[in-house]
Amino acid sequence: MIKRPVVHVLEDIHPEALDRLSQSADVLGREIAFPSTCDALIVRAKKVTAHDIAACPNLKVIGKHGAGLDAIDLEAAQERGITVLSTPGVNAESVADLAVGFALSLIRNIQPVSTLTKSGHPLPSALRNGWELGELSAGIFGLGAIGRATAHRLMAGFGAKVRAFDPGIPDEQWPEGIDRVGSLADLLTTSRILFLHAPLLPSTRNAINDAALASMPAGSYLVNCARGGIVDENALSAALRHGQIAGAASDVFDQEPPAPDNPLFDCPNFLAAPHLGASTNGALRRVGFSIVDQVLDGLRDHHIPTTDANASPKQEK
Repeated sequence: MIKRPVVHVLEDIHPEALDRLSQSADVLGREIAFPSTCDALIVRAKKVTAHDIAACPNLKVIGKHGAGLDAIDLEAAQERGITVLSTPGVNAESVADLAVGFALSLIRNIQPVSTLTKSGHPLPSALRNGWELGELSAGIFGLGAIGRATAHRLMAGFGAKVRAFDPGIPDEQWPEGIDRVGSLADLLTTSRILFLHAPLLPSTRNAINDAALASMPAGSYLVNCARGGIVDENALSAALRHGQIAGAASDVFDQEPPAPDNPLFDCPNFLAAPHLGASTNGALRRVGFSIVDQVLDGLRDHHIPTTDANASPKQEK
């Protein structure tokens, strides 16, 4: 009888994906203490440190349910010969939906208007008039799968003119219809609404700082569905209080979950969500199937057989 591999799933994944995994491996849930003697690990937002990796003697594969790998100690994994897998682009549609939803809420003052209306208070004139997405020059920092999905929604759905900055894309692969700018500085000075979809790298950490925000047109908007560390949160809170930035929204924070005393939370023109961009049924199902299939393949590559005779055919990749 083939011994089944052990996969420790530290955070919730779609139940159908979990069922597929359980057909080929023994699954440890979040209720089981970690580190463990697992052969593979699936995480969503949880950090995986060098200490965690060292404490899992059988670990061969780490699967990230999502795209960004900044929470995983890749150097420690590489030293152990551990395969690290992720699902870039699979949740792009859901994150782009949230980014556009944030934008609409900001430019139409939906949150304060709703609060005042329900409380029976008259609306001040400043809240009565908003903007159309199509009349604001839109900029996108980072034109990967999520950035492209956001651009498509802005252009096809709202007739917006979109410019973008992403130095990692060759000219011949640049998407049609999106104007390319040569620097982040150029993008900032021409964006009335800025969407952040770049990865968190040493070069992008705190890229949106005091100087960057000051260079944007007065009364601009900012939407961050990328990574919290890209934005200097103290700088953004100051720009919101002084009116340089008319409104901002973020699904991500430098510290997650964010501390209650985060300076942005005192700004009435700031919208917050706790990293929910990919939390739709469709995205969770697609990402769940993708990472489960990759992890099982990774275990086989490490010569750890899986009992997959009854598993469903691969799909959703």
